[in-house]
Amino acid sequence: MINFVVCDDNKYVREFNENIISKVVMPYDFDYKINLFERFDKKLKNLINTPADMKIYILDLELPNKSGIDIAREIRKTDWNSIIIILTSHDELEFKLLKEKLLIFDFISKFDNYQKRLMETLNIIINKISNKKIIVFKTFKGIHHINYENILYIVKDNNSRKTKIVTSESEYIVSPSLTTIIKKLDSRFYQTHRACFVNLKKIKSVDFKNNIIYFKHNKKIDYLSRNYKKELRELL
Repeated sequence: MINFVVCDDNKYVREFNENIISKVVMPYDFDYKINLFERFDKKLKNLINTPADMKIYILDLELPNKSGIDIAREIRKTDWNSIIIILTSHDELEFKLLKEKLLIFDFISKFDNYQKRLMETLNIIINKISNKKIIVFKTFKGIHHINYENILYIVKDNNSRKTKIVTSESEYIVSPSLTTIIKKLDSRFYQTHRACFVNLKKIKSVDFKNNIIYFKHNKKIDYLSRNYKKELRELL
């Protein structure tokens, strides 16, 4: 799921941006949602603090209570993965804003080929996302696109007899078997148990004595069988 977050106090601009996003995303097989805000409020703050597979923010620089840069600061307190685009009426501020070091993807003037530039920028972003290695699956909530790099581990869920995919932000219970899913993945995923595969790049440390694998996002599992210990040591 790609969450687009548009924040602009001008209703016309919000709706215009919504139409541009829909046009850009239309050719792609992406599950997406467009969230519209006229200012920074509690709902937007909650969305910023809620983990998601991918967020793309389009923020107006000048807003009633918090500026687009203020909101970008709020985002970067906990999230350095989301993409931020700033819309501005003042081109001369771009260099100053770059000094904020908030990893702003692009600054777009509302008075300089605005529609064309926004469409070009969004196309670059969507192309980049689509070229990443992703796994696509369905749940009752819809179609999900998960980047390989976000997956911590994949394990057989004994309670539901389905497969659990655990990412740095979420957990998904899916119908395809563990064997079916693993066939789609690459060499970064290593089997540590007959019912578990882990992303080697996400491992923080391993307690080989107690068979516990620790990941970079304060998560751990105890799916480490004797048959896989030696090779895991070598790989790490």
